[in-house]
Amino acid sequence: MAFDALHPIRWSLDEKRVPIEIGASGANVTRVHRGERSTWIEKRGAVAEIRAEAAVLKWCADRLPVARLIEHREGVMITSELPGVTLAEIPLEDAVNILVEALDLMHTLPIEDCPFSASWNVRLHEAEQRIEAGLVDDADFDDENLGRSAADILAELKSFPLLPDLACFTHGDACLENFLSLGGMISGIVDMGRAGITHPAQDWALALRSVGSTFGPNGEQMLRQRLPIDCANKDLLRRFLLLDECF
Repeated sequence: MAFDALHPIRWSLDEKRVPIEIGASGANVTRVHRGERSTWIEKRGAVAEIRAEAAVLKWCADRLPVARLIEHREGVMITSELPGVTLAEIPLEDAVNILVEALDLMHTLPIEDCPFSASWNVRLHEAEQRIEAGLVDDADFDDENLGRSAADILAELKSFPLLPDLACFTHGDACLENFLSLGGMISGIVDMGRAGITHPAQDWALALRSVGSTFGPNGEQMLRQRLPIDCANKDLLRRFLLLDECF
């Protein structure tokens, strides 16, 4: 199915294809240049995952600075290229300020007509399916979880109580590489395949880890000072980091 049926993308001899290796989604992402005329992003991956992200981009089109969906077919998505560099490539203070702005932009979106659920039960079911399918690599766990099995992680995830009654639209993988900046302002949000409605601590947990990994403890502390009070609970943040081990 193509959302831009009048101008479908077709392969051409004058194309230059450059792999984009930032991120760890497992998808194959390529920047495609065609002469001096145009540039777009091609993403290939699991059919269900590409379909989900294409739907999110379509819903977000007039709400967030996301790429324009040009074409979608089974396992392939073609989008416009967004300007700017990732927040991992700019100074710490600027990165924190823009990240906070981006999270606030997403978390304050009206969600009455949002069709995407990222609830705890939904994500827990997806995690269990991924573990059963052998898609979770326990050798790639964070340092504090190394030596644990995926089954052990899942058992702990199932032991958590219900989430607090607070929900908003979330990115789902709020690392620095998934937000772009140009001229000191947010210019794009990418890799939206896990977006949906859940507790905002989902995004803050992964954002804190990303800033700490990129900029060190001082960076993490700077972002932690901007945490909303509803997302500051350490156990709440930890449960989303643990959940992320399965994705």
